[in-house]
Amino acid sequence: MAAMEQNEVILSEGNGLQSTKLLTDKINAVCYIETVLKDPISRKERLKRGTGFLSKLNMPSERGCLEIYGVFTNNHVLGSINDAEKAHATFGYEGSEEGQQVKLKPEKMFRTNKELDYTFVGVDKADIDGLNLTIQPILMEPEPELKKGENVMIIQHPKGRPKHFSQEKISNVEKPFVFYKADTETGSSGSPVLASEGLALIAVHHKGCGELSYNKGTLTSEILMHLQEGTYTKISDSFSDSQDKEIFEVGPSPKKIKMDQEDYSNHEQPSEEVLENLSQEIVSFWKFLGRKLKIPNAKLEEIQSDNIQYPGIKEKAFQMLLAWIDQGKTATFAHLSVALQSHGKKRLADKYCGSS
Repeated sequence: MAAMEQNEVILSEGNGLQSTKLLTDKINAVCYIETVLKDPISRKERLKRGTGFLSKLNMPSERGCLEIYGVFTNNHVLGSINDAEKAHATFGYEGSEEGQQVKLKPEKMFRTNKELDYTFVGVDKADIDGLNLTIQPILMEPEPELKKGENVMIIQHPKGRPKHFSQEKISNVEKPFVFYKADTETGSSGSPVLASEGLALIAVHHKGCGELSYNKGTLTSEILMHLQEGTYTKISDSFSDSQDKEIFEVGPSPKKIKMDQEDYSNHEQPSEEVLENLSQEIVSFWKFLGRKLKIPNAKLEEIQSDNIQYPGIKEKAFQMLLAWIDQGKTATFAHLSVALQSHGKKRLADKYCGSS
């Protein structure tokens, strides 16, 4: 006997139907973050941008539980109180809509952690309420149990553009992080990572590895643990780039690598995020690379000897790359590629510059 057809059928225990208002609330809470920083050596101003989202924390205090409104983003977007003091969060930036700015208030609250790569900066609730836009904070709560293969959604401002979103599957969960294949770009740093089912916040997106075909966020439970107790799950010593391939059982994605190469024109300047990632990989030869990039030797020695502003080798390498960018139009991916390959670093040139 043939089954009787119906006009509409529930096929997924009701989980396939979700409120559009819930989705709108999440979208409205996401903001574009922009700050202008001044290089301490060159004194030139530099634009830094990312994504963030409005949230609300209940923090214990002497007078009980204190409700604090603020914006979550990444440490590498706003890494200090000084960064946050100069920053604005723009809500409602959608297409032709320019959005509405809110001043961040680190004096209300500022918490950050470099390894977890998150920052929380306070805002005035009155400033949020005064916007011509209804915004509900995305609650920072422990994430539900996550499984490999479940879908996630990331709402973001890629490269400072109006909001986009991407959806893909979780590749792995390795506390304190979750790994997924949803697309992001420079400027997406600090975006909320949501469970596709129920739209619960599960992580704050911060970076990825195109070569190994994953993006990565910090789990909400780990951020909460750090906020409340000052601790978090330490990254496993066994977890390294060489073992990522074993964990995810994937190699380089030709499609992803091709996209990266097309994205960065040889005549385009690398972004700060690209340079920050590269700086971790050139610590053993940063001065040599600096000479190849035609950084004056006096400048290299200045960076080398200043252990107060630039205490670590990675920071020195990053400052060298920023000094190179300050040279202007000659500081391009093509120039960087040639310099890397001259030191036998073709893999790095391919990875960061899309070299042939």
